Amino acid sequence: MMDFLKDHATTLLALFTVVVAFAGTWLGAKVQANGGVAQARAAKEAAETAAAATLRAVREQADHAAAATHAAALHDQRTIAITNLLRTVREFTRAVHALFRAPDTGAAENAYSELIQARGVVELVAPTALTAACARVIETAANFERLARRRGEAYRAWRQVTGIPGYLPEYEDSSLAASALLAFRAAYESGADNMMDPHNEASEALARIPGLTQEQRSALLNDCVKPEIGPLIDQCWQEHNEAMTEFINHARTILGVND
Repeated sequence: MMDFLKDHATTLLALFTVVVAFAGTWLGAKVQANGGVAQARAAKEAAETAAAATLRAVREQADHAAAATHAAALHDQRTIAITNLLRTVREFTRAVHALFRAPDTGAAENAYSELIQARGVVELVAPTALTAACARVIETAANFERLARRRGEAYRAWRQVTGIPGYLPEYEDSSLAASALLAFRAAYESGADNMMDPHNEASEALARIPGLTQEQRSALLNDCVKPEIGPLIDQCWQEHNEAMTEFINHARTILGVND
């Protein structure tokens, strides 16, 4: 064996050198390959992380854009609903005011229907604070209408009696009728024992005025036993104006209107 090693020492040394070199090359390649895999894995993980971050940013941006679009659309819807409510309630109150000047033509009823529809839209898009204020606006407007329907005929007849110009022959009769009606009201309010005499005097005075119908004369007489209408009109209108002011203040806050 020793002889073999001695005889082939040169060859074995060369072979050993080749083996060592190959082993070193193979080991270096393996280490390099393992390093490449690690680098590839790290690159993949970095790419996945970057992609996830980008996706999150895109989603967040899309969510913000959707939220901004929704907020803008809701703001527009609320503006339209509030504007329409204000328009319809003013049309309704104008129609109610007309009931104190002329018989009903159906305008008040139609205006009220539009007002209720406008209220429904407000209730769909507005916060609770505004819908509560809206309900008070509707309530006070409806109270005003009820007063006009209950007392409007007597109010119109009273204006007819007291509106006769002084230069016309029937002015004296109208003046006497107005005084008789006031006396009848005063007797009722004071709780006088004898109510028939002032009632009959007022009735006879009204009968002498041309143009007054039986329904108008009855409305005037019946109105004398009710509270005076002037203060009631003022009270209804004041309550409605207060409700409108409250509604408008809430609306300005919701729409972001600042002075």
